[in-house]
Amino acid sequence: MIDMKNCIIEPGEILIGPDADSQIQGPYRVLSIKERVNQVVMIPIPLGPRRKNPKRQASYYALGFKSFDLKNILFLLETKKLKKTTIELPGHWCLSDADLRKLSPPTNSPSLSPEDRIKSPLELKRNFKFELIKPLLPNESLSSGFHPPNFIHLDSLVRARAREANVSPGQVFDALHRYYAFGCIRNSLLPNTTVKSGAPGVRRLAKNGIKLGRKNAAAKAGNQELKGIILTANDIQNIEDGYLMFVKPGTSIKQAFLSFSSTFYCERHTLKHGYLTPNLLEAHLRPTEIEFKHHGPLGKNSSAAARRLMGEGEWAKNYRPLIGTARDGISAIGQVGSLDASPVDVNLVSCLDPLQPIGVGRGLFVRDAWLGIYFGWQIGLDNLRTDDAKLAILRAATEKTEILSRYNLDLPAEDFPSLFFTKYLSDNGELRSCNGIESIVDQLTSRIEFIESGRADRNSSSESGHHSRHRSFDHHLPGTTKGRQSKRGEPLAITKALLSRYEYIRLLLLWIHWSNTKQELPLHMIPSEMRREYAINKKPLPMTRIGIYRWAKINGYVAGKPVDPNYLRAHLLPRFTASVQRNGLILHRPNTGNVVELLHGARFNNEYLATSGIIRDAISRGKKHIEVSADPDDLSHIFFADSSGIHIIPNIKDDALLILEGSIPDLCAINNADKINHVEHASSKDQDNVDQQAYRKEAEVDAKNRKIAAEKIQGKQKMQRTKVTNVKTARAAEKRSALDEEILRLLGDGKFNKKESPQETSLFQLDSTASETLPKKRNLADLMKSRLTSFNNERKF
Repeated sequence: MIDMKNCIIEPGEILIGPDADSQIQGPYRVLSIKERVNQVVMIPIPLGPRRKNPKRQASYYALGFKSFDLKNILFLLETKKLKKTTIELPGHWCLSDADLRKLSPPTNSPSLSPEDRIKSPLELKRNFKFELIKPLLPNESLSSGFHPPNFIHLDSLVRARAREANVSPGQVFDALHRYYAFGCIRNSLLPNTTVKSGAPGVRRLAKNGIKLGRKNAAAKAGNQELKGIILTANDIQNIEDGYLMFVKPGTSIKQAFLSFSSTFYCERHTLKHGYLTPNLLEAHLRPTEIEFKHHGPLGKNSSAAARRLMGEGEWAKNYRPLIGTARDGISAIGQVGSLDASPVDVNLVSCLDPLQPIGVGRGLFVRDAWLGIYFGWQIGLDNLRTDDAKLAILRAATEKTEILSRYNLDLPAEDFPSLFFTKYLSDNGELRSCNGIESIVDQLTSRIEFIESGRADRNSSSESGHHSRHRSFDHHLPGTTKGRQSKRGEPLAITKALLSRYEYIRLLLLWIHWSNTKQELPLHMIPSEMRREYAINKKPLPMTRIGIYRWAKINGYVAGKPVDPNYLRAHLLPRFTASVQRNGLILHRPNTGNVVELLHGARFNNEYLATSGIIRDAISRGKKHIEVSADPDDLSHIFFADSSGIHIIPNIKDDALLILEGSIPDLCAINNADKINHVEHASSKDQDNVDQQAYRKEAEVDAKNRKIAAEKIQGKQKMQRTKVTNVKTARAAEKRSALDEEILRLLGDGKFNKKESPQETSLFQLDSTASETLPKKRNLADLMKSRLTSFNNERKF
């Protein structure tokens, strides 16, 4: 079906061929239509310079009037071989005569007529060209539309007008064609540029080592070393800044030039007559006073000197003019997510030892760039990496019920919305790595826009969130640094640390809940459509972020990507290596290279590890290491993915407090504490081990002596005492002897007469000579004291 609206052309419309092989190339303006003779007159519009010959100047001329077959043009429009378009006119063509005079002030030249002296040079050039073609225009008022001159007599008319005005015919053709090509706009006859230079606003600099301006006397005499410095852009900037700083009322140009030279072009200082004086560079190595007078007043940017003094970073952060906002181009929640990291400005303590500070943590937050609602977070202790950014994105995209339960918060999970963003704004930090780009872009098909350095305003949602969070939350907690170093005489903030990481995150979640659901926003941040809807329904307007989010979700203004949570966990959770043992999995400490350091504070096991053959393969085939995924802040379980799916392996340790409040950094801290304790107590441990070794050796020597004495008494006839009956008889006698000794200890030696059994007497009978050599029977305490005394006597040298 043909669109008849686009098949009708009117004078003044612009046509262009969309394809490279179109019959009409470039834009053409329709000037007149003659249906009776099947003719349409058009003229090409010059959009830019044409350079046919590289040795000649670029041409901006229109190529003149052309006649086309009307039916052919309509056929091209019907077949889409030709279409209507518009062009963008130069900005200075829209200026009034008063604006032109401000742009290019009148020269008041005596050679001009009194009425032309008050006009701008641009006006004079435009009016001159218009006067050239004014007699050729069919209707000077131009109220009857576009009516070009007759083509039959055009050539003779233009040449006659050129001879009359004493100009070349090309000037008349150029003015006439430009006038009609751009829709009979008189300002189209203005020069192509509004300044004298071909590069507007660009200061002319020396090229090829040739100094601009006249040569000085030394250069004319042949001494090229004293020809003077060739000014660079930096030198000109120095001159402009020096002129702004030192040229003040009451200060001469000479004195200002000397102050400028001593500030920008000196090296070191010299003590003369008790005063420090600057050592100026040689005169040919610095600008002259004439150059100072010429370039100084041309400086238009009065803030350039202050910008250079404060530095590019400070200027860009606090003083650079901002064009637009970070919300420009965002029309829905979930379209762009803002991600950035910042210190939490609070010193924390270990969850295992409330007296041990662990320093200031770092927080990474995910917010919606349009609404500013918090979706995800991650609090770490060391410098945040790509895994931390991915973990924050995972928390932003998944449901928060389990997290709220872990931190013992009875808040509704609906107040913590979940969203996976279509695009993420990030600086050149956490996500700028192959790991982050592959996970977010390649695997999850989202996008990342990296903010260039020094352009924090393009990620203002996160930057403003850092300031508001510090001001209303972090700086009110014990141990806060307030974002600055301690003042002189002020106690260190780390000495006031009280909160553990678990307690800080719990308070942070309460603050995020307040920010999302309680903090009222200004009325201008609430969409007008939402305000109108609530006003019509006579309902109270929710002025919170969560209220706007719920309204936007109902009305289709939420553009997040629906992604399966398990799929997100598989690609965003940090990966750890675990050792497979018979009683479960033990994680390896991350970032240790080829060194295996086990985190024994947590052990993970379930029935699947046994039934799937993972433990069997570790024992029989030596596959002792596997890769698992885990949330570093949650020790209750880990995730193991294989061909059967994703499996949740719980922590079977009985340390409930560590499982609830601990994290993988806490397990690493336990290992660090063990290493420190091993070094600090190495001396006492070695001494205790040596003592135990000495006790064993001394007891062994005493036992050997008793055995040797018994063998001497019995002689070479050794009784067979290794039989089971003999061992049982000896064991019974030993038990009876121990019981008798305990009774003697309680009642005393004179109150109980021990009756020796015939078996014991016959079995352990000693002759009188041998019994005299053995020590007399005493109680157990005396015996131990005697042995310790003999041991100490032998050890003393």
